[in-house]
Amino acid sequence: MKFRKTGIGILLVLLATAAVGAEEKVLTIDDAVKYALENNISLQESKVTFDALKRTKDFSWNSISPTLTGTAGYTRPNEKTTYEYEGYIEGTISLSLTPALYSTMRAALLNYENGKITYDEAVRSVELSVRTAFYDLLYEKVYIVLQQRNLDTAKKQYEQNVVKYKSGQVSELDMLTSQVTYEKLKPTLESALVSYNNSLASFKQVLGIDQNTDISLSGTLDDVLALKDISLAENSSSVPAILAAEKEVEIAKNSLLAERFSAYAPSVSAEWIYGKIKTDLSDTLSTAGSVTLAVSIPLDGYLPWSTGAQSVASGKDSVKKAELSLADEKTTAAVNIASYLNQIKQAQSQLQALQTNIDLAQKTYDMTLAAYNHGSKDLLSLQDAADSLLEAKVDLESEKYTLISAVLNVESTLGVPFGTLGK
Repeated sequence: MKFRKTGIGILLVLLATAAVGAEEKVLTIDDAVKYALENNISLQESKVTFDALKRTKDFSWNSISPTLTGTAGYTRPNEKTTYEYEGYIEGTISLSLTPALYSTMRAALLNYENGKITYDEAVRSVELSVRTAFYDLLYEKVYIVLQQRNLDTAKKQYEQNVVKYKSGQVSELDMLTSQVTYEKLKPTLESALVSYNNSLASFKQVLGIDQNTDISLSGTLDDVLALKDISLAENSSSVPAILAAEKEVEIAKNSLLAERFSAYAPSVSAEWIYGKIKTDLSDTLSTAGSVTLAVSIPLDGYLPWSTGAQSVASGKDSVKKAELSLADEKTTAAVNIASYLNQIKQAQSQLQALQTNIDLAQKTYDMTLAAYNHGSKDLLSLQDAADSLLEAKVDLESEKYTLISAVLNVESTLGVPFGTLGK
């Protein structure tokens, strides 16, 4: 029987390990998400990256801004010629216009839009992790409670057998066997509690909560029992993975356009220079300056073996790869969604059966306990019945968690707000 060991411990453990008088913070799932979105370090780093992309987009037009240069100088020849000294001051304004300006500005916009998709997905990823961990912690809380009850039952059975052994009602073997059973259950509970401490620390870190702050979770796995049937329309417009892949196609096409501009398109440059010169030969300032207009047309791009032509060919390959990746993402999203929906339907159908199993296991245990007390059942039969009851209870809680996880994964894959499907 497989048990998850990555969740939270029970509230009693929190209170037992907390400092006396410490205030406890009670978190709902919405509280946990809010803390994470406000304080998560990796999300803050993603925001810095996104803000940088926005800044680049906002000023991507700066390529058309003219270049301004101011120069001043003084010259004194080592040997006197026509003048003893010369001083000058000069200003230059230059401007270069190329078709690549469009692709550069377009690239900045596309990178910003892609960065927004990436940042939004980072936000959703953190929220998915928090929500999944929150319900996993609730599952672990129930698991530990069940293990504690099982341990208490085993202890009670052992103590009863000690009394019965002293009165000659059970053999020494039965008494020792019940003691072994009781002692064997202790490491299981202790392991779960250690795992809880580690998981709780990780949970606090994700939420940005101080490790010394005591927290407890307000929620229940039973919320999933009210889940309605989920039916999805064929619509991939909001699927984050597909949106990102579509944006990559746009980026690849723009990069190809930039390569074509570089290989084939002309560029225009203009420069105006204006300056004043003063020498010892004259008391007045003389004026110097020039205006330059130039057009540059690349020709090697028309040669198939040139660097420009090869760059264009590589750009075409990148577009093809991006389009193939987009098609693959659409297929992957459809497969994942179908898989999660199958998990949801399977879990929903099994919940009632698992509840029935608990009822039967409880009845079997009660009857076996009564028979054992009357001497018609041995201790092994009683232990088997107790194990079956515990397993049935854990299986039900595990299936609830599986159902919740599948719903969260569908919402994450579709890009819809969490907590909206099946409502």
